Amino acid sequence: MGKEFPPSYYDSHFLENRHFQVHYKDSPYYVAWTQVIRFLKRIKPDSILEIGCGTGQLAEYLRDEGFTNYEGFDFAHEAINMARKRVNMNFYWGNALDKGLYRKNFAVVICLEVLEHIEQDLQVLENIPPGTEIIFSVPNFDAPSHVRWFTSPRQLKKRYFRNIDIRDIVPIGNLFICRGTIGKFKPDLMQGLLATREEIKLASFIARLRHRIKNKLKIKSL
Repeated sequence: MGKEFPPSYYDSHFLENRHFQVHYKDSPYYVAWTQVIRFLKRIKPDSILEIGCGTGQLAEYLRDEGFTNYEGFDFAHEAINMARKRVNMNFYWGNALDKGLYRKNFAVVICLEVLEHIEQDLQVLENIPPGTEIIFSVPNFDAPSHVRWFTSPRQLKKRYFRNIDIRDIVPIGNLFICRGTIGKFKPDLMQGLLATREEIKLASFIARLRHRIKNKLKIKSL
C-alpha cells in the first residue's frame, strides 16, 4: 500500500511520462475514456466538472464529442499548464478537498484516477452536492501513490455505498469505471453490516449467508 504525495510529485510525473503528453487516442487510458463517453451519452449532461483533470486529454476528447460546457481542476500546476496549451477549455488549479470548488452545481462530476491517491476520499465525495451524477474510476492494483485499491466490485461498493448510489461498474484493464449518483445514505443495522443500499429481509440475509458458507466450503475442498 502506498501513500499520499504532494503536488510536486505529480508535476514531475506529468512532465516525465510521455503518455500524458500524447493525443488522447494514443493514451493507454483511451479505452477507459471511451466508457466514460458512453456513460455521458446516456446521461446527456448540460455541464461537467472534472476533478483531477490532469493534462487535459480527456477534456479534449469531451470537446470533440460535443461536451463543451466543462470545467476541470487539478492540484498539479504543471498539469494545468499543459492542459491549457492542449485545448481551449476552462482549467484551473484546485485541491479536491476544498469545499469552495463545488459551490456551482454541475450535472456530472468526473473523477478518474483520483480517489485512490487521497486519504480523505470520502470527504471529496461529501463535497459534491447530493443528486449529482458521478463517473469515477478506481484501480485494481497497488502502486506507490495508491493509498487504497480494490480487488473486486464488492469491495468498491463497500467503501462507497454510503456516498454513492452506484449503478454501473465496468472493469477495463486495471480499472473499475463506475457510474452513480451522489447521495448520503443512512443504512439500517443490516444494511450497515452488509455494506449495501439494498433492502435486507431475513430470507435474503439467510440466502446470502448460505451462499458464502457454500463458497468457502468449495474453496477448502479444492
